[in-house]
Amino acid sequence: PLLALLLGPAAIGPVMFVLAIDMIVFGSLIVILITARRDGRLRPAIVGAVLGGLIRNPMIVSISLGLAWSAAGIGLTGPMLTFLDVLGSAATPGALFAIGASLAGKSAERLSVALWLSFGKLVLHPAAVALAALLVFAVPRDQALVMIAAAALPVAGNIYIIAAHYNVAPQRVSTAILVSTALSLLTVTWVLTQIAGA
Repeated sequence: PLLALLLGPAAIGPVMFVLAIDMIVFGSLIVILITARRDGRLRPAIVGAVLGGLIRNPMIVSISLGLAWSAAGIGLTGPMLTFLDVLGSAATPGALFAIGASLAGKSAERLSVALWLSFGKLVLHPAAVALAALLVFAVPRDQALVMIAAAALPVAGNIYIIAAHYNVAPQRVSTAILVSTALSLLTVTWVLTQIAGA
């Protein structure tokens, strides 16, 4: 919502594309990697269990249904649109509350790791997206700028949800979210300033 507000309605399409790829493709790969790592190898039974888990993953299901609904050209009635607006508005505060609750009364775990992860997310990720979008895939400039801005955002709350669900260093992830969010006040502002001047 922030990028759509700052960059205009034309940013909504590229932002949704980035979110869909992130949630469906990379979210699926993360689950597969976690499951394979725990077992030591990827057996057919594990692939089936992972696919079943992906099909039941509420983030992947909601994005897939949303894309299918949009592709079908079905409109939303007033009450349904209002309900979904209220529900969508509650998602970010709810995720932030869960992250904050995980940090309450605890010291930051492995701050050096969180700083390195934050550097990767706030600097390396947007730089890699810029190179790929502008030089490798020749994405139209206005769409590439939206993709770069999305990549410059801090570690997302959905990463914490996955980490907590699979019990893979949730405290470390929440620390990385905290650190990257604090640092993003500077880095995202700089990226958006550069985009506005481009």
